[in-house]
Parts: sequence; C-alpha cells; structure tokens
Amino acid sequence: MKEIFGRVNQYLFFFVLAVVVMYFGRSFIIPIVFAAMLAMLMAPLCRKLDSWGFPRALSTLSCVLILAAVVVGMVLIIGAQIATFGKDIDKIKQKGTEMIAKGQDYIEKRYGVSEKRQEEVVKEQAKKAQESQSQSKKGGSMVTRVLSGITSAVAGIILTLVFTFLFIFSKEKYESFFLRLYKDEDEGKVKKVVNDISTVSQKYLTGRAMSITIIWILYSIGLSIVGIKNAILLAGVAALLTLIPYVGTVLGGLFPVFMALVTEDSMQPALMAVLVMFVIQTMDNYFIEPNIVGGEVSLSALTSILSIIAGGMIWGVAGMILFLPMMGIIKIICDHVEPLKPIGFVIGDPDAKKPSKITLWVKEKLHIGTKKKSPKSRE
Repeated sequence: MKEIFGRVNQYLFFFVLAVVVMYFGRSFIIPIVFAAMLAMLMAPLCRKLDSWGFPRALSTLSCVLILAAVVVGMVLIIGAQIATFGKDIDKIKQKGTEMIAKGQDYIEKRYGVSEKRQEEVVKEQAKKAQESQSQSKKGGSMVTRVLSGITSAVAGIILTLVFTFLFIFSKEKYESFFLRLYKDEDEGKVKKVVNDISTVSQKYLTGRAMSITIIWILYSIGLSIVGIKNAILLAGVAALLTLIPYVGTVLGGLFPVFMALVTEDSMQPALMAVLVMFVIQTMDNYFIEPNIVGGEVSLSALTSILSIIAGGMIWGVAGMILFLPMMGIIKIICDHVEPLKPIGFVIGDPDAKKPSKITLWVKEKLHIGTKKKSPKSRE
C-alpha cells in the first residue's frame, strides 16, 4: 500500500505541476505546440522537396509559406463575414428589436411579467455583468483590449510560423535527440514511437483539413439551394469552427441559422438551414469523420470529452483544438512504456480505427472494398 500511495502521489504531483506550467506558460507554450504539430504535418512535403534537389532552407520556407497562405485565407474569410454583418447591421437591429418585442409580449402573456419589469431586470443584470467585468479587467478601455487581443493573436501566429520553420529545418536533429535520450533502449523501438507520433499528427491534421474542405463544399451547396445570403462565407465560417471538436459543430451551425432569422422575412429559410446543417453533420459523423479523419487519435469518447473540457479551461479555444491530438500522442507513449500501459489502455479506444456500422453496411451494399468471386471460385 505504501508503494501504491507513493506512486499515486508522484502521478498527482506531476499532473498538478504540468497543469500549472501549461496554464501560466500558455502564451509561450501554445505557439510551440502548434508549431510542432504543423512541422510534423509538413515534414513529408519538406522531404519530397529535398529529394527533388531543393536546398533545405528553400524547401522549409516553401512549407511555411503554404501554411501562411492558409492562415491568410482563413483571416480573409472571417474578415469578409464580419464585413457582411456590418452591411446588414441596420436590418439585423430591426429584426432583433422585433424578436425581442415578440419575446417580451410572450413572457407578459404567459407569466404576467410586464415589459417594464423585464427591461428593469435586464438592466440590473447588465449592470452587474459590467461591474464584474470592470473589476476583473481594471484599466484599459474596450478598444484597448480589442487592439491588445488582435496584437497578441498576430504575434502568436508569427511566432508559430517562426517555430515551425525552425522545427522543419532541423527535423533530423530532434529525431537524433530522442535516440540519444533513450540510447539504452532498442533503437528500432524508439524510432517506431517517434514515427507513430509523427504519423498520428500528420493523419489527424490532414484528415481534419480534408474534412473541413468537404464540409465547406457541402454547406455551401446546401445553403445556396435553400437561398441563404452569403452562403459560401457562412459555410466557410461554420466549417472552420469544426476544428473545435463537439462544440465547434454547434457554434458553426448557429451562424447560418441566425443570419436566416435576421435577414429573411419568414421562418422557413431558418428551418431549412437547420435541416441542411443537421443532414450534413449526420453525414460528417457517420461517413466523413470515420473515413477521412479515420479515428487516428484512438481515444475513448470519455477521454476525448475530458480532453476538450480540460483544454478549454487551461488554454481556451487553442486547448480545445490541441489537447485531442496531444492526448493521442500521450497514448502512444503510454502504449510503448511498460509501467504506463494500463493508462494507455484506459484512455484508448480499441475500436477507434474501425468504421461505423452504418459505413460497413453501405460498403457491403455497394460492394466497396470487397472482391466479387469469379464463377470458377464459386464452384
């Protein structure tokens, strides 16, 4: 029992220390983790360019420029969506006022609370929220905080791209570092662990990018058929938000529905938008995710949800995106270290890489991946 309690105390101390370091060092650690993931994603392309005779500096710079172009594209999409909201701001205000008036009228008829009393309650709550916000963030106006946030985001992106360049440029050095660090272990085993970690990151990020692209196309087609304004931009924002597992799907679906509510005269476009989002998300959950992303993280549902919650609490949105592949890497390490194998078993899902039953049924009916028997073999 003494030995067991001693080991538990060690694990708890390590866990608490890791959380403290990640929380207080998040502004420095997050760009490094993002850069490491992106470097593992772009490593195959860098090796391909090297094999074509490109100098390492040029091949590395090409990879970073591709990533920078993707980031700029995402910023342009979000900026265009914000500009679209700005053009329709008067209509949104008018529609919002009408909806609030209808809500107040319903509350008054249903619960007997007058509109005046409702406004007083809203003002009281808004005043309390403003006071608590001013106490937590003393000093600096709203404009200052917004500018500070934008500056921090830009600085974080630039720092991430710089770290990515350095990681890709010296990728062999880091592999040699792990081999030297575990020189007493079997070299083949250490190489396998490093390759597995790199493969998981590559397949997860590549699969996620392909999934976002497919969802974007499907959203654009569905919302355009329904007749939602700015369907392509709304679909892009909704698809990008799927980067945040579970939560991003819901948040992304709210954008087209909200725009339909505030820009259209009837409820039908909004209801049709809800139907489109539901159908495409069902396709994503049962067909796109299992076959494109492929369950490469191999985590149980409980571990995935806890990872997202913990990531949100420690690193915010960045943590909700990063903690899932990070837990996948931790699982690989646990699976190859004898004392940690029970942890890898607990947090893992042995059926994660298997396609869903619906996918298997469709493949069976369409004869995908099955060989038809020839007449001779049947005999």
